[in-house]
Amino acid sequence: MSACPKLATELTLDEAYGILLPFFAVARERFIAAGFTLLRKVEFFVAPEIHDSPRHFAACAETGKKILCAPELIELPSPYVVGILFHECGHAADFLYPGEFALGRSGVIRRQRDAVSEGQWVRWQKSWSTRDADVVEQTADRIAESVHGEPIGYAGPCLLQNFRTGEARPQGLR
Repeated sequence: MSACPKLATELTLDEAYGILLPFFAVARERFIAAGFTLLRKVEFFVAPEIHDSPRHFAACAETGKKILCAPELIELPSPYVVGILFHECGHAADFLYPGEFALGRSGVIRRQRDAVSEGQWVRWQKSWSTRDADVVEQTADRIAESVHGEPIGYAGPCLLQNFRTGEARPQGLR
């Protein structure tokens, strides 16, 4: 990865929120329309502390109920804003539907609780909660891709998510 520049913005938090909220609203609505109705609970916040490294522009709370974006996200080209927000909504879906997703050869597999025994469901949830960071990130990508209909690529000097260009997420990318 080449040098990742530290971006700054002159926008206030309210201005950044006003510009970024419609991007988030569209992503969330696409997830809800795809059947991820629990994403109605997800709230959106702009939080300057999220930009704690040059490539960190957004995060999802492990409850799945909050997506936080750095105001500097607005300084990125819109394909990156869309890719990052869909990725974070992928995390929200993963966290709000614990144990329902697993990586398969052709993408993410959604498991149905009523299709398995209670014991199998408990085993799935236990393995879900012990996944490594790469699996968690790849799962968010696969969920986002299933909703958006296109693969997420990682591109640019910071290797950021977008739906236009780039390669699959490299192992160990943080």
